[in-house]
This record gives sequence, structure tokens and C-alpha cells, in this order.
Amino acid sequence: MRLLEALRTRWAVWVWNHTPNCAEMSRLTSLSFEQPHSLKLRLKMRLHYFICVWCERYARHLKFLHRVAPILPAKVEGVSHHELSEASKRRMAARLREERRP
Repeated sequence: MRLLEALRTRWAVWVWNHTPNCAEMSRLTSLSFEQPHSLKLRLKMRLHYFICVWCERYARHLKFLHRVAPILPAKVEGVSHHELSEASKRRMAARLREERRP
């Protein structure tokens, strides 16, 4: 069990030393939408994702935003801009005051 844990740690340290750091990864991930990276750099980025869940999540979020951003203006037009009625606002304020009482 200790040997497996030691190997896992050594693997993570090796990957960390041979891949870009997280700040560089975020820059490279953003840049990947503008220009393709070399195969070597893409492999280094994939290795980094194995040890860093935050960078992998960031990349997934950017991919999602990149995919939905073009259709967003069409979807926003259908959103209603109505405000709450004065009666609804008063009911909400009264309810909040009641909840604050000890």
C-alpha cells in the first residue's frame, strides 16, 4: 500500500515538474480557442489535467461558454423584464421581518 502511494506521489510530482503551472494553464486554455496548440503542448496540458481537477474544470467551463455564447443574445430577448407588484414586495418584506424575530 505504501509503495502504491509513493508511486502515485512521484507520478504527480513528475507531472507537476513537466507541465505548465495552473496560471499558465488558464492562459493556454483560453488561447486554445483562438489558435491550435502543438501536439506536445496539448499532451502536456492533458497530463496536467490528470493531477489538477481545478484546471480541468476551468477548461470544461470555458468550452461550455464558448459553445453557448453565440446563441445567448437570442435567448436573452425572450426573458421578461417585469417587476414584482408592490403587494408582493410588501408580503416579502413582512415575511422577512417575521423570520428575523427571535
